[in-house]
Amino acid sequence: RKMVDPAAAELRSSVWALRALPLHGKSLPDGLRDIAEHVGLGHEAEIEVSTEADLPDVPEFVAGNLLLIVQEALHNALRHGRARHIGVHAGSTGGLVTVKVKDDGGGFTPGTQAGPAQGHFGLAGMKERADRLGGHLSVESAPGQGTTVYACVPVHGEGESQTWE
Repeated sequence: RKMVDPAAAELRSSVWALRALPLHGKSLPDGLRDIAEHVGLGHEAEIEVSTEADLPDVPEFVAGNLLLIVQEALHNALRHGRARHIGVHAGSTGGLVTVKVKDDGGGFTPGTQAGPAQGHFGLAGMKERADRLGGHLSVESAPGQGTTVYACVPVHGEGESQTWE
């Protein structure tokens, strides 16, 4: 039982991480707070979410993909970086919406992390989501210095007309 409960929780978390859930009328800031609370369950790390007051309404498809990027960045910070403090910030400038996830975890040397060839799709998936929206994703990290994931996409992303399944 001691082994099954944590394994079941990890499995639920992994399945949840694969889904693109609609916001059901919630704003991007509300979705960010929900993601931070859900991902942070069972971890001692402090996750702070902040958003700019003038953040525009973000279409559901764009917001949903940004939430999945943030979710993966949070999972990575907790699992791989063993972060104790994580900051999530959303803002906008000139028709673009930005999200930043910055942690104080162990960091890594970009380019040396496991990727799709080793069965790890997190960073590649985040980049693909940002690209699909017509934006970009960058990752800054160094051993012992934490990691910052930054995504910037048009408020009305290229994939906006797609629907949730």
